[in-house]
Amino acid sequence: MIKNIWLILLFGSLAPSCAHSVHLIHTSDFDGAVPYEQGVPVIGEGSQGVILGFVTQSDYVDDAYNNLLNQCDGRVTGITTKYSTELGFMSWTNIVRMEGLCVSSSK
Repeated sequence: MIKNIWLILLFGSLAPSCAHSVHLIHTSDFDGAVPYEQGVPVIGEGSQGVILGFVTQSDYVDDAYNNLLNQCDGRVTGITTKYSTELGFMSWTNIVRMEGLCVSSSK
């Protein structure tokens, strides 16, 4: 019986586990917003891997923002930013996802 408990504890500590946590959702101003039908939705994402506290990338938010802007030939309005973390075994991944509405400069 004791042996089974130790095996369960050992397996539980070595098995990879995963969890997901949303930390923050932010919405920018809607200055000069247009109806949704007049724009095109765009999405930009960036991620940062962290293993044992060591960071693999520190400019992932800038990458997500630049990715969002590069998809639009006009201006992006109504940007919503979601910051979340995916937890793993002795590591985690910080994720930023930005969504906005691309309004063409010709409109």
